[in-house]
Amino acid sequence: MNGRPSSDTLPARPRFNWREFFRRAGWLESVGIVGLPVVTVAALLAQWITPFDPQLRVAAAYLPPSAAHWFGTDEIGRDLFSRVILGIQYTWLPALAVIGFSLAVGSLVGLISGLAGGKVDLVIQRIIDLFIVVPGTLVALAVVASLGPGLVNTMIAVAIFWWPWYARISRDEIRRLKARPHVEAARIAGVRGPRLLLRYLMPGVVPALLIGASLDVASIIMTLSLMSFLGLGLPAPAPELGAMTARSLDSLTVHWWLPILPAAVIFLLCLLANLAGDGVRAALRGA
Repeated sequence: MNGRPSSDTLPARPRFNWREFFRRAGWLESVGIVGLPVVTVAALLAQWITPFDPQLRVAAAYLPPSAAHWFGTDEIGRDLFSRVILGIQYTWLPALAVIGFSLAVGSLVGLISGLAGGKVDLVIQRIIDLFIVVPGTLVALAVVASLGPGLVNTMIAVAIFWWPWYARISRDEIRRLKARPHVEAARIAGVRGPRLLLRYLMPGVVPALLIGASLDVASIIMTLSLMSFLGLGLPAPAPELGAMTARSLDSLTVHWWLPILPAAVIFLLCLLANLAGDGVRAALRGA
């Protein structure tokens, strides 16, 4: 008609192959990927799957781990295993919430910066640089100190300095993809606006954001646990894993299970998240 290729003649993107995805990820990393939704479901259902009420005395104090109480009991006689399961909810779900908020804000800012270019891009990048060069942990401590301790305030403090990394990823991917031949072909075919963004740019941006987010879960878990360890999370008797470890440190040589087992669960959550992150990176970069 006018010599321009129709957008309908552009090659369709292949369908996602889960079997190939897990093959590229590796078997050990696939365990981490599958474990992420399992831990998430367990965290969501924590109140209903704990064998005992985490807040009530159920046995004598300082019982060591046994068949009746897998993680033993604490100084009051509460079941430590039940408290750790509920503690996973207070650690895992906030980490996912911080990731989700940071992804939403960061990717939006990055898209605006990458699509606009020019002075808008320059101003946004200088603002992002200001957030990145300031030590994030110090910013989080300052925010929590001003807002007061609490889980929500801790999450806000961590999210404030985490979103700029996703903004940088999103902006760089948009600028890279804008110069790719398939995007140029789509523009020549008359594709503009939201359709160009959603069909030809975002499919290239999302994998990079997913890789970054999957690798960040462990870091956010450690940061939230550190804030809880310092007493900046929920007040006692809330079973936050970091706070449980901190409150029991003086019992380390006598009742070792009180600080060691909550800390071990933090380690396992971080290990699971790191395995999943490595698997997602290997699978998506090999796609």
